[in-house]
Amino acid sequence: MSDRTIQNLFADYRDKLVAEKQPLKNLKAIDALAHCRTSAMGVSYYTCKQNHPGIEINHSCRHRSCFLCAQKKRFEWIEKQKLRLLNKPHFHVIFTLPHEYLSLWRYNEALFSKIIFQASRETLLKLLSDQRHGGAKPGILMALHTWGRQLNLHPHTHCLVTAGGLDQLGSWKDLGNFLLPSKVIRQVYRGTLQGLVKAAFESGDMNLPPDMTCDAFWRMYRGLYKKSWSVRIEERYEHSKGVLLYLARYCKGGPVDPRQLKCVESDVVEMSYLDHRDKRTKSQQLRPREFIRRVLQHVPPRGLHTIRYYGLYAAAAKEDYQRCRKVCGTLAPVPNSADRLSMVLYCKICGGPSKLSHRWWPSRKKGNSINKDGRPDISCRRPCTTKR
Repeated sequence: MSDRTIQNLFADYRDKLVAEKQPLKNLKAIDALAHCRTSAMGVSYYTCKQNHPGIEINHSCRHRSCFLCAQKKRFEWIEKQKLRLLNKPHFHVIFTLPHEYLSLWRYNEALFSKIIFQASRETLLKLLSDQRHGGAKPGILMALHTWGRQLNLHPHTHCLVTAGGLDQLGSWKDLGNFLLPSKVIRQVYRGTLQGLVKAAFESGDMNLPPDMTCDAFWRMYRGLYKKSWSVRIEERYEHSKGVLLYLARYCKGGPVDPRQLKCVESDVVEMSYLDHRDKRTKSQQLRPREFIRRVLQHVPPRGLHTIRYYGLYAAAAKEDYQRCRKVCGTLAPVPNSADRLSMVLYCKICGGPSKLSHRWWPSRKKGNSINKDGRPDISCRRPCTTKR
């Protein structure tokens, strides 16, 4: 399997997919994943000083669910976070949305994304500010994932939490090897999220599925108070780099890596996955359309930020963060990281450096700008304003 395996699959089924009724976010994802780094996305032309035949570079789609575009973005994100994260031990906390709410999630994706972010944030900040549980303001990096190992719908947040924070006197306070009691954090998270769900329903902001009545909603809502919710606190990491690299694999590039695909045929897609229950690598077989459906259900709504920062890492806490940064420092960046991001193209004939001469973009219609097949007219060519 190559890096373009998923792209080839979307390209083969593109015409059938866009002919069906799809959300706009899915149509944009289908178009981007099918055409990434092809001439349909546009071309940049590079020529040398001798004007030898130029080099053509197809444009990337830059869609956040595209694996082809994720490599550079992932590296840039890691380097940025290493400059942000304090050089202190961190805890990894996972908050999971109860599966009873999955039917509501499908009809209220943006709303429930906001709810699970808010419930996770309030739970951590409320408990850690309590003197019984540390009395400190931590730094929190939070990422939303909506998929399980088998690409099933499984919304949850990954939280990278500093093992310490600022106390009421403005001094750094370590929390030791223990973050919070598991029973307490589950109960507070359940109460906080349930309160947000109730408020959203009573305000009319929530859409019920067609087969769910108001009575059925309230029965499900009350029944969730009787079960134990899933909140997992991993052992303390002496450095946050390990969790950071783990999050980077999934925060950029979509829910599946092409290397997981072991076989792709006209009637079956076989993919491998790691079963977290027994830590064994297993495989599953899906119909191609089912595989595509599972990938598309994890495309986030437009404008939804799936990575957020709270506590000391929040934008509004610059003074507190700078105070901690002077004491703790940050993770060291990779040496010469800027050089890795630079790209120089050389002429295949004379070997001289080639510079951008002009770009060519496909024409797009106003409104739903889904690309049409075929190469647009040469009149769409745009000269490059970069000085030679």
